[in-house]
Amino acid sequence: MSIVVYWLCEGRPHVQPFDDAQLKEALAFAEARRKDRDAQGLAANAHVTISTELGHCVSKPGVSSELPADYSWSKQHRGGPPGPEGPKTLA
Repeated sequence: MSIVVYWLCEGRPHVQPFDDAQLKEALAFAEARRKDRDAQGLAANAHVTISTELGHCVSKPGVSSELPADYSWSKQHRGGPPGPEGPKTLA
């Protein structure tokens, strides 16, 4: 079990596990839970989410502040560093 769909139905937690190779099925299952309706036509489920921990993942687990030596992208200066005329924009 490395893909799990979690959701709440009437305030009660539910879980459905899937294998690594079943990502497509897990996505379809989660979409179906989001579309489920009760007798009044209201959403039957809340907080539908997918959690994955794939066995063949090549990245480090968790969040790391360590960046590769050649990493230079930044959202702040995505148009390039600010010049004497001020910040550059993509527009």
